Amino acid sequence: MAYGLARRELRPRVPLRPGEGERHHLTSLEGLAALSLDALSSVAYGPEAIVLVLIAAGTGALTATLPVTLVIAALLAVLVVSYGQVIAVHPDGGGAYAVAKNDLGPRTSYLAAASLVVDYVLTVTVSLAAGAASLASAFPSLGSHLLEICLVGLALLTAVNLRGVAESARVLMLPTGLFIVSILGIIALGLLRSHPAAVVGTAQPVHGTEALGVLLLLKAFSSGCSALTGVEAIANGVPAFREPRVKRAQRTELMLGALLGLMLIGLAVLIRRDHVAPRGGVTVLAQLTAGSYGTGWPYYTTNLIVTLALAFAANTSFGGLPVLMSLLARDHRLPHLFGLRRERPVYRWGVVALALLAALLLIAVNADTHRMIPLFAIGVFIGFTISQVGLVRHWARERPSGWVRRAVLNGVGAILTTVAGIVLLATKFLEGGLGGGCRRSPADAAVRPYPAVLHGGRQGTGAG
Repeated sequence: MAYGLARRELRPRVPLRPGEGERHHLTSLEGLAALSLDALSSVAYGPEAIVLVLIAAGTGALTATLPVTLVIAALLAVLVVSYGQVIAVHPDGGGAYAVAKNDLGPRTSYLAAASLVVDYVLTVTVSLAAGAASLASAFPSLGSHLLEICLVGLALLTAVNLRGVAESARVLMLPTGLFIVSILGIIALGLLRSHPAAVVGTAQPVHGTEALGVLLLLKAFSSGCSALTGVEAIANGVPAFREPRVKRAQRTELMLGALLGLMLIGLAVLIRRDHVAPRGGVTVLAQLTAGSYGTGWPYYTTNLIVTLALAFAANTSFGGLPVLMSLLARDHRLPHLFGLRRERPVYRWGVVALALLAALLLIAVNADTHRMIPLFAIGVFIGFTISQVGLVRHWARERPSGWVRRAVLNGVGAILTTVAGIVLLATKFLEGGLGGGCRRSPADAAVRPYPAVLHGGRQGTGAG
């Protein structure tokens, strides 16, 4: 026996607290529920964002919804493969920050970390604000209490995550499953029907103000890329998975990519086939829901499930940001308390910090999503681009077998995300400078996707 050391089996056994032990780490399915709901729920506003841009060229331009969605799905595939590589190269988590720190230098890593922190905090606030607006659409008397609803939801999420990410995953298994089944049901029944079962909302006149050119298609692409938010969360939260962590996290990333791509393309096919244009009082997803399920109880149930999914999408940040903050603490960029209890799958001080930042932001903007979405979307593209460029640098330096193919894949992803970010930034700048028009912008649609969907859902209904 070594001097000063007791044999391991003679040490006193301390009972594990909630959140400790391998069984409190995530399986692949639990990881899909805990870390992917943000990305999956984005189908509620991603396709609508494309439609709201293309309608500026008239209803005939809506046929471009499917080609634009296919390009976004291709970018999604590139990102999924790329983040699978990030998981393998950086199994301690951190995502874009870990890639930038090792391959692009400290300055770029700080930019990546800042964009990720902003993205995670805004994911919580935007999701909660959208969920509160949805609830107020069903119950108008709650419209003056949106901030209070958001803060209550934030408190509940914080309490669940303080007991460990695995516990929060089990809570989210049911709403995630219901959401996936509901969206896939919309697609399956919609494709089986020769025409929509019902039409909801009120028709609005469409006046083409732009030609369907390259710029408009780029705007539609960049706006539709809002459906890719949350794809990076799994790579950021690898330590929360059970052993073998890398394989489980990669499997979860692939499941997320397959489900999200299938839902985006399926909804785009229905939009193109049924010529779904924006209508008053309802969203594009609500129209597709009525077209598949009719306007009975399945219609209202599906809208409530989507609302619940948007609210729970905020949980993605609680799985990713605490891990990132622990890495920053390890690198002496944050107080070391954020790295405490590293044997646990959740960092409690990180959870508390995220909750406080989200609460302060919600109070500052009075739960108004319109004031949060531009910073939210641009931060996402910054993280995407940095991770792609960093991997290109990594493959060029390490030169493993097949490195050229991997570098080309990541380079294409970097170009696409850069273009999307620049177009989105330029579009937002021009909208701010010109004052905007009366038509709702894609960003507005992405943030408050459900006003009046439930409250005025039967307005203008009729058999297809």
